[in-house]
Amino acid sequence: MKKKIPSDEEIKKYSHKKMTEPLLEHASEETIEEVWKLVKKLASYARVPGTLADHKKMAVFAEKDAVAGVVLDTLKDMGYPFKNTDFIPDIAGYYYCISLISQSMHRRDETIKLFHELLDHAIDIQSDSALPLARNMEALSKDYPDLAELFEKAKIIYKMDAIRSVREWVPIQIDKLYRGYISAEKTEEEYINVADPQDGKVVVDVDEKEYVVRITENGKDIFNKNFKHYSYDMIVYAVVRDVLLRKHMEEMQIEDIADTRVVEAMRADLQKLYGDIAITVNNQELSYIMDGYEKYDNTNLPQEVRSYLEELYNDPDLKDALLFECDIEIGDAAWVKEQEEDDSWFEELMGTGESSYKNMKPFAHDGVGGLWVVLNNEMIGYIGTEGECGIIARNIHEFMNIVAVHRGYIDDLLSIDLLKSKEAFLEEYDGPNESDYSKEYNRFIKKHGFTKDVKKIYEYLIKGITMKPFFQVIATDDEYEDSSSMLGSDDGQEALEKLIEMLPSE
Repeated sequence: MKKKIPSDEEIKKYSHKKMTEPLLEHASEETIEEVWKLVKKLASYARVPGTLADHKKMAVFAEKDAVAGVVLDTLKDMGYPFKNTDFIPDIAGYYYCISLISQSMHRRDETIKLFHELLDHAIDIQSDSALPLARNMEALSKDYPDLAELFEKAKIIYKMDAIRSVREWVPIQIDKLYRGYISAEKTEEEYINVADPQDGKVVVDVDEKEYVVRITENGKDIFNKNFKHYSYDMIVYAVVRDVLLRKHMEEMQIEDIADTRVVEAMRADLQKLYGDIAITVNNQELSYIMDGYEKYDNTNLPQEVRSYLEELYNDPDLKDALLFECDIEIGDAAWVKEQEEDDSWFEELMGTGESSYKNMKPFAHDGVGGLWVVLNNEMIGYIGTEGECGIIARNIHEFMNIVAVHRGYIDDLLSIDLLKSKEAFLEEYDGPNESDYSKEYNRFIKKHGFTKDVKKIYEYLIKGITMKPFFQVIATDDEYEDSSSMLGSDDGQEALEKLIEMLPSE
């Protein structure tokens, strides 16, 4: 059979992804078909690989030596794209290519040599765009011992990035209110790795894998908590808050950090820098600032949903698990109430249109602004930012069961090829993904009596996704189009109807 060679028109559709041209230029006539499949797959990713499950998406390509060779040659010819203030073009595609050769034994010595060179260069220039390289080696180090050795070198990237984020962003924030009040050097000197901190002052200990935020009183730690390095905004917020407190204490000649006048002046400054939601979320997470248990009694969410949200929001590890591995950020009560009182979010996401469900209550959002909503006080739906929406589960219990077992992005499961039959699903999906939060997920699963049976997970997904009436929005303005199914793009409900036709009759 003749090899499928992509036409110029087909290539043009993927030309906005900057890995497309280099990969195709390195492909031979014998490899072009498989490399083209890879190009199309890379184009579907909007984020760099984060979890082990993300990296495993490249395993099927890594098994093909010819494809791995093309990717390796492409990356070698690209050189060292870790330039400060210059984001790597098509960063998602680049790091999925790194993931691919990480899992290939083809020309392994060359791959490891390339990784050493990339790390050395990134460390030498103190790159601000090399974090995914270190995360790649950490995620795959258990399966590939030679990557474990590389990760020992790569850990310094975590530390560099952590220190840089605090020392640079604190002055940037403070400068918005008080120009030149604090410098990067002073921030590092007074707030990072301080051996003997001033009582009451926030201190950020930075090691090679995490932040340790602590605060002392009478020479003893009264707050000590570990944060992952990607909690940048939260840590910067803590230091900014402290800097503002110190500034007003100094100006007012007040020694008591809890003095009402100082606190109110600091709060007024924070209001100018952060939204109410950000302040509430950060204060709750940094419990030394504001202790309290988040409750949702003042919202209109169903009791079952409120109970889950209270449990998740007030369990920092579980909340982090959903945020960083599933891209589901639970809103606090104030955020939920704001969505209930101002439904402008609907038109912002879907344009002018009529929804098949009138009762929609947001309870969480993702990193790009999509919303998880309760429909008719029971079903769980999603409204995306690209005109897509749909039902995911029949109720909050089944939704949380799916999330706790899948431990990844829900949209990874929304594929016709994956869902067309139970056999197809079982062939591709074999149960809970490996996770940094497996202990927390398993505790959550045990507490609620959730199932880990993959057949049952498939059943939950199918019964939720195919519920009728479909969750869709019909445009009432010529400037907009009808919503699309979460299974396909720009096709209305055709993808969902196609899936239903493929499912065996009960």
